Amino acid sequence: MPRHIACLSFDFDTWSGFASRGLLTPTPISRGEFGVVGAGRILDLLKSRGIKSSWFVPGIVIETYPESCARILREGHEIGHHGWSHIQPALLPPAQEAEEFARAVESIKRLTGAAPPGYRSPAWDISDRTIGLMLEHGIRYDSSMMGHDHHPYFARMGDTVAVDAPMQFGPVTDLVEIPIC
Repeated sequence: MPRHIACLSFDFDTWSGFASRGLLTPTPISRGEFGVVGAGRILDLLKSRGIKSSWFVPGIVIETYPESCARILREGHEIGHHGWSHIQPALLPPAQEAEEFARAVESIKRLTGAAPPGYRSPAWDISDRTIGLMLEHGIRYDSSMMGHDHHPYFARMGDTVAVDAPMQFGPVTDLVEIPIC
């Protein structure tokens, strides 16, 4: 019988995805809060099937729902970095991106006792600085880009892209990219 390997992952954003887009009224926030209910149901299903997965969680969600995040960890699932506030890194000034990245790492360390092994960018949109931050903080893999449909590859850093010129590829890093497609 053929054996297949699948990567099963979840973004546990709850209300942070709505808040990061300025949707702060009760209705979108309640939609985000339902994420806790949905996560519990997913965890029940995974447990019943003996399946382990990766959960990408913003630091602000870890701090808001510590019991739900502790359950994810307690049931043997991986906790990955998903930003601090779920704001797209590409929209942040460099100093704020670095501060939010480090703040999320510290939140994950408090929960798990270790630095996060993987990263998935909020809204799948990294900046030209994000790969450097991942490497600086010991992240081993990223799942934010789509350079292939299912084969992992090594991420590049420092590409030069212009509207009116051929793309110049930057050097390949040791960061493994697990495409989100």
